[in-house]
Amino acid sequence: MEGKIDINLLLDFYGPLLDSRHRQTVEMYFADDMTLSEIAEELGVSRQAVQQSVAKGRENLEKFEQKLGLCGRFGAAEKKIAEVKRLAEKIRETAGPGELAELCEKLSGAADDLGDTI
Repeated sequence: MEGKIDINLLLDFYGPLLDSRHRQTVEMYFADDMTLSEIAEELGVSRQAVQQSVAKGRENLEKFEQKLGLCGRFGAAEKKIAEVKRLAEKIRETAGPGELAELCEKLSGAADDLGDTI
């Protein structure tokens, strides 16, 4: 996974599995957008110690994703939900008023509810 957004998503899923120091430095670096020097100063450690902690934390997050795949499945589920909503909207637009349009509204609402639960 590349980029800050992906690491932040990994943090959302797997952050609690990291030890507190790795979680703290990874959050400060990626979520809070702090520099290594700023983090080192705030924590009272060397810049190299922060760099190693961030690297190890990121490595662990990526290992968790490789083994568990929660972020990948979450992304796939979001795409499927969007496709269900798109198809329901397409049917609703072409069906006109009536029972079919009402069912499409319910289908779209169910997709929204499913999205809220994942």
